[in-house]
Amino acid sequence: MAFRFNGQSLRSKRFKYGSAATAMTVVVIVAVLLINAIFSKLASRFLWYTDLTSERMYTLSDAAVEAISGIDKDVTILFCDDPDNLMSNTTQRYVYETALGLEKANKYVHVETVNIWRNPSAVNYYKTNSKSNIYSTSIIVTSGTEFRVYTLRSMYVFNTEEDTEPWSYNGEKKLCAGILAVTRAEAPICCITYSHGEPFVTEADASKNSEIIGLLTDAGYKLQFIDLTNEEIPEDCRLLFVYDPKDDFLVNDGISDKDEIEKIDRFLDGTNAMMVFMNPSSPVLPNLEEYLEEWGIVFDRSTNALGMTTGCTVKDGLNSITQDGLGLVGAYTAYGIGASLHSDLRTTYPPKVIFPNCMGITFGSKYYPEAVTNDTTSVIEYTVYKYYSNGVGRMIGDVFNAFPGATEIAHGETVATSTTNDPFHLMTITREARMVDNTNEDYSYVLACGSTDFLSRKLLQSNTYGNTDLMLSALRAVGKDIAIANLDHKPFASTTMENITTAEANQWTAVLIAAPAVIALGFGIYVLVRRKYA
Repeated sequence: MAFRFNGQSLRSKRFKYGSAATAMTVVVIVAVLLINAIFSKLASRFLWYTDLTSERMYTLSDAAVEAISGIDKDVTILFCDDPDNLMSNTTQRYVYETALGLEKANKYVHVETVNIWRNPSAVNYYKTNSKSNIYSTSIIVTSGTEFRVYTLRSMYVFNTEEDTEPWSYNGEKKLCAGILAVTRAEAPICCITYSHGEPFVTEADASKNSEIIGLLTDAGYKLQFIDLTNEEIPEDCRLLFVYDPKDDFLVNDGISDKDEIEKIDRFLDGTNAMMVFMNPSSPVLPNLEEYLEEWGIVFDRSTNALGMTTGCTVKDGLNSITQDGLGLVGAYTAYGIGASLHSDLRTTYPPKVIFPNCMGITFGSKYYPEAVTNDTTSVIEYTVYKYYSNGVGRMIGDVFNAFPGATEIAHGETVATSTTNDPFHLMTITREARMVDNTNEDYSYVLACGSTDFLSRKLLQSNTYGNTDLMLSALRAVGKDIAIANLDHKPFASTTMENITTAEANQWTAVLIAAPAVIALGFGIYVLVRRKYA
């Protein structure tokens, strides 16, 4: 049967409402698509996302926002691939989302992308030498002429260098450290000695100690490996880092005409700083240790009847994280210049700071005690140790001690016991005051520690212990508040990068599927009701 359209049909109520319903359906579909497109753009621009990871991986921490709050220079975080590729890869997406969060938190931070496969020359400026490589996974933080190039791997924490599966995310700390480093007026240099058997002879050796290297770079230092026998310490060097030397430093003794100790002394005359890390198995280094004694630092050693000298190992069965008593838990000091290094850590529940396989330190005999009393009560609060000679004034303080009852072991025997009034010092800091002008003074510092394992990979990676926080605080203090990003990394809840559970994923899927249907149903009921009473 043929159906013919005529004017009456077009004006019929059936056609009228049917056309309206069709038009309304089309309008609703177009509106939904348009709203979805607009919302997607806005969500991408303003980070309207729900972070479903248990450790809030995509949520920028308050500490990160605070770390860059003082930035007032333009800084760019440059990713070397297209946004779609960054978002499609889990490990890159974490970092990209962090960067976008930093951009949102500070108007001077900008996130840009460049596809180096299509435009490889775009990153040539950031290659430090002809052999440098920048990959599509590299992240570049730049401001003005300063820049830092980070690998994607450096944004994560691994148990070993060989591991391919990270156990923690460290991107916030790395990016904030990079931002602070490139926007400071002058980045200080840290010179690391390597000509005395230290584990930093080559770049390959340095990579094996990547946690130490990362610690120094995170603190805002530019690193330079230095052979003091043949090189002068650069004028813009702020810190000399001596870690686990096996051979002594040269002096002009009639045999050698090279004098490394004299170079160090000149360096410290210039209101700079030095850090020295040794351990009980470190050989006696007469020249270096004699110089350190001038700064009040004497590493505890014992000589037996056969004339054999060895370092004294501190042992404490009650305050140790290991059964052999050698994983020492350090006792926080409450007063003095050493205590100022960890004032932020001494909260209600301060983290344990660990000194494994540690050699004790004694204050030099030339340093005399001076009581510091309370101005109100005249009660002695603590004692400082000072030395003054020929216009040079120095003061030494303990940063961490052994607890009372700890013992020192040498040649298989107990040689000393730590007491409340005479504790073993595990880490010390000496300050030398120098007048800048008639009213202001500046300082040089020497920090000493009797444990090289204090800077072990596991302790520096740990969120449980406070070794990293203590070192970052010390680097800030001796570096005159240099750029630093003191942020915790975020451990993954499981061995997989995406740690939303299947149940959670199903719940969110159901919600997202049901929501449009519920909205459409509500709109349909509204139209039916209006039609009924029209």
